[in-house]
Amino acid sequence: MRKLKFYLVFTLSALFLVSGCARGAKVTKFTPLSGPIPKDGVMEMVAAAQAKPDYEERFVRKRYVYIMAWNGINVGRIIAEFGDIIEYRGRQVFTVKLVTESNKFLSKIFRVEDTFISYVDTETLTSRYFEADRKEGNYRKHLVVEYDFDSLQAIYSNLKDGSVKRCKIYKDVHDPLSAVCRFMTMPVKLNEKAVLIVNLNEKNFEVSGRVDDLEVIKLPGLGSFPAFKIRPEAMAEGQTYDKGKGYLYFSADKDRYPLYGVVQIPFGKVTATLHSIDYVR
Repeated sequence: MRKLKFYLVFTLSALFLVSGCARGAKVTKFTPLSGPIPKDGVMEMVAAAQAKPDYEERFVRKRYVYIMAWNGINVGRIIAEFGDIIEYRGRQVFTVKLVTESNKFLSKIFRVEDTFISYVDTETLTSRYFEADRKEGNYRKHLVVEYDFDSLQAIYSNLKDGSVKRCKIYKDVHDPLSAVCRFMTMPVKLNEKAVLIVNLNEKNFEVSGRVDDLEVIKLPGLGSFPAFKIRPEAMAEGQTYDKGKGYLYFSADKDRYPLYGVVQIPFGKVTATLHSIDYVR
């Protein structure tokens, strides 16, 4: 055990020296002078955007790139890409693809190449299709989930062993990606909880997050944004999962972009910081 701990410390120290520090987000409390716009102006802008969300502006042909860091050390990136609106089983859907990849330094220790795909109903923002292709170290998993709203079932197809499983769902069910899309458009109030039903691992989780007061997020190269801080927790079958181990910041403006996320782990914290927003041709 001592040899293993020494190896991990030595390896991570070497990683730090070679890869350098990632420039993370700076968080400050919101005051009338901290801007970039007055608090009352922020809330008015959010209310106006929620009255008639521009789905196409937020979810069509856009790419969000996030830098992942472990205790300030750059370890990879997350790329969230929204494609065109397509037809899937008679419904119009947004296509969402999220890729998580370790950089070459972390990959020498623990390689991560995860790809997640979601088809999000343009009318209800519920999930119609979810695919997860996970490659993490020696771990492999590739499954497809189709949501049947006629029978209220999720059909899980394991592409590795060919097995098929089913579980009950609710009419407003989400996968993890469609849940983020829904939160980007749903009305929120300060100091109140937003609640969504997320289907994952053949279970239906009630995911809730209290919308804390406004703060200001300063992102390298992108500037400062007023932001809502959300500390999510999930419950399923009376059990609470990962309570208080992470939090997210969403921009408190008409776009409600995810700006910055933090997850506490035994060896410190992992962060994801928005690096760029581009239009996809």
